[in-house]
Amino acid sequence: MEPVPPETLAERLFPEGDFAFGFGMQRPRQEWFRWSPPDHEALQERGHWLSADPHRHLAWTDDAAPVLREAGALFPDLPVTRSDADALKELSRRWEPDLLLLRRDPSGQFRLVAGAVCFPSAWDLREKVGKTVDAIHAGVPTLNDTLGTRIRAFLDRLPTGQTFERDNWGLAAHGQRNAHPDRALPRLTDDATLETTWLRLEHQAFRALPDSGGLLFAIHLTVHPLASILRPAGARDRLARQLRSMPDPIAAYKGILPARDRLLRQLQTVVHPPQSPQRSGISPRRA
Repeated sequence: MEPVPPETLAERLFPEGDFAFGFGMQRPRQEWFRWSPPDHEALQERGHWLSADPHRHLAWTDDAAPVLREAGALFPDLPVTRSDADALKELSRRWEPDLLLLRRDPSGQFRLVAGAVCFPSAWDLREKVGKTVDAIHAGVPTLNDTLGTRIRAFLDRLPTGQTFERDNWGLAAHGQRNAHPDRALPRLTDDATLETTWLRLEHQAFRALPDSGGLLFAIHLTVHPLASILRPAGARDRLARQLRSMPDPIAAYKGILPARDRLLRQLQTVVHPPQSPQRSGISPRRA
């Protein structure tokens, strides 16, 4: 996947208005369905987790077989494997994004039928398998109420042969990609600083798989030191407004609430850029 220039992220992620769950679907900025370089750091880490903890990072149901085969067709040189479940693991070893496979059930709702998720943001794949999209989102405060109908309509009408993407962001006390809850990584606390906080950015892609009645949902995660995102003019004000206006239940769900007040105080501290000597045409007086 293409690297993300940190200097563009504040404007891209933090709207000038108050916080709201955004839909923000758009045509892709990058090519999604191509192999990642074998020596890519994130890909090598994926291989580690798939080997060390496959029970945490892979999930499979028999309903996923036709969806996976159709998704695999997006990669014509996917190696032949002994089983469809092995094919899912092989695809995840070669492709940088996490992937989730969904399929319509008899009632027409999309259910999660398989996944390969090595870089979750504090959630467990095993708890999501078999659930509908609404059920998966049930734990996110206000999301179903504000966007549930729109999400279902988008998935129902997703054009075949096209990819759409959106961004989702969060903050963390560490720069680890794999934030599985079983790892018990540090959480944000009331002593957080801008210099020790990280931005977790999920680039999410959606692709309809019409023959199987399925859907491929991909998540390309990148992590960035928050301080590097806040260098452009206006970035601190944009983030401060997002944090200040974020409802408490959402801030708690995202793990931001304990650190929010301290981060806001730091964001509101005026930072003056380095000043260049004035060019007035008059030489400075020597002491």
